[in-house]
Amino acid sequence: MRIGFWGSGNMARVLGGAWSVAGHQITFGSRDAEKSRSVAEEIGFSAIGGTNDAVAETCEVIVSTIRAVPSSFITSTSALAGKVIIDLNNRDLPRDYKPEEFLHSLAGATQKDVPSARIVKALNNQAMEVFNCDAAALREAGVQAFIAGDDNEAKQTVIELLNDIGLKPVDFGPLSNAWLLELQADILRTYMFATGNSLVTPGFIEAPRAEPRFGERRKGTY
Repeated sequence: MRIGFWGSGNMARVLGGAWSVAGHQITFGSRDAEKSRSVAEEIGFSAIGGTNDAVAETCEVIVSTIRAVPSSFITSTSALAGKVIIDLNNRDLPRDYKPEEFLHSLAGATQKDVPSARIVKALNNQAMEVFNCDAAALREAGVQAFIAGDDNEAKQTVIELLNDIGLKPVDFGPLSNAWLLELQADILRTYMFATGNSLVTPGFIEAPRAEPRFGERRKGTY
């Protein structure tokens, strides 16, 4: 399957690498095409790099790693009609944040921005370090991945992709539940900040430790 990434940062790099190992064709997108091409060369496996617009036009499944709605960083959303978009983003979580009630999700905002696309919330509760493990190790550890979405066919596509990289999908219902998964991520990231343990996952199942096969964490946040 042709999987594209909006953004070429930490999560795009490790997930793109993991899906490349599983046999999928990966395209990295960025506002700076040179950056995405550099990441593609680093990953190998015939991955390619280009613009966010190119990802929108050519990929079957798109993973958004940008904390913004698509219309703010691609020229047109018309190419997204019927496509599966995985939103893995969490709201910005400063280490000195103040608790507040969140009833709206970034995934829901993306669905409103692109009504014709099929949005699935997934992968927002794993840090990049988890994907240093190969699929067999993650599968043996029972690492879960919660998903939410309104389109059953799109969810099934995402379930199969999660299985490919060793995760155990857990269906968390409709997209209206995505705000709960983002809140869950706030809990997990607060734990990460407090302990320095980036391998904690939903259910507090810890992923096995592994060498950073797709590179160390670079500047960024959980």
